[in-house]
Amino acid sequence: MWKLFIACILTAGATAGAARASPVGDCDAESPDCVAVGKWNFSLALGVGVRTNPLVHGQDLPLVVVPQFSYYGKRFYIDNLDVGFTAVEGAKNTLSLIASPGYDRIFFYRSDLQNIFVNFGGAAAPVGGGNPPPVPLPSRSRQITYLAGPEWTFNFHDITGQFDVLREVTGHDHGEEVRTAIQFPVIRSTGELSAGIGLTWQSAGIVNYYYGAPGIYESGSALRPFLKLGYTRPLGPGWRLEGTAQYEHLASAIADSPIVAHNYVVTSFLGFVHAF
Repeated sequence: MWKLFIACILTAGATAGAARASPVGDCDAESPDCVAVGKWNFSLALGVGVRTNPLVHGQDLPLVVVPQFSYYGKRFYIDNLDVGFTAVEGAKNTLSLIASPGYDRIFFYRSDLQNIFVNFGGAAAPVGGGNPPPVPLPSRSRQITYLAGPEWTFNFHDITGQFDVLREVTGHDHGEEVRTAIQFPVIRSTGELSAGIGLTWQSAGIVNYYYGAPGIYESGSALRPFLKLGYTRPLGPGWRLEGTAQYEHLASAIADSPIVAHNYVVTSFLGFVHAF
């Protein structure tokens, strides 16, 4: 599995957020959205936050120390656990080949790397009612999966967006996923408040790999809309204040599973980020 994981990192590329960092020269070099070409970037966030777990008896994940890393070359880039290759780049539109890890495994394994390298940028949900009593599903593993495919990113005035069409390439769920999101500034002063909205479509293969069991619960595809607010304010050389709050709604195809207790996921964090 780890050989396959490393091979995916070396041969494909991905993004998880609605906006991607830009090389210095395209924007204000003091902005956290700007990075130097050909240089590794490391940062550490220290604060308080949580990511809720929708599973029955699932434990919420506290967010206290969050490391992040990235590398942007002229074509190839790494952004935490996402990797990509830019095929066509213009002033307003970019087309890339990307690879990104399957997201839902984070709820089943506390040790999943996506629970360590949490994506606040970008781009990482009321209690379901009327669900039947939890039905034990046969115990089985959920392997690390990667999805790959083309990604279109664009910017229009202050709006940035993305559209991904991905297929699972690690041979576990054989599913497809479509991700779309936009992000735009709301307030700009000494800090910036931004908002993002998006939608993820997951095929039945992905939904049932994580939340189903043959003969007990099988469902169809799922839509997962989300809303996000983010705030960032420079504090001095290498330091900034950062806050984020995201609500993601889980479709009934997921929420009706007997192992799911809630039809939402909430991620929130407030803290200080130091860039090394």
